[in-house]
Amino acid sequence: MLIKIISLEGVVYQGEAEAAIVPGKQGQLTILARHIGLITPLKRGKIRIKEGDNNERSFKIEQGVLEVGPKGANILMTPSSF
Repeated sequence: MLIKIISLEGVVYQGEAEAAIVPGKQGQLTILARHIGLITPLKRGKIRIKEGDNNERSFKIEQGVLEVGPKGANILMTPSSF
């Protein structure tokens, strides 16, 4: 699935991934391909993107919003320095 992470500075990450693990307000969410449509706020924590072949990228987030659609997920975020 296509994952796009956008901050105030622009696109931070865009690429195909097997999964995205994000810090939802009610707890950690794992987004996989063909996930049901969803819009939810995100809290301070770490976004983890699993790209396959044991590759993983991570991004610190202060807050944000996750939007999941039929083609993938968009994350609008404020980066964190924690």
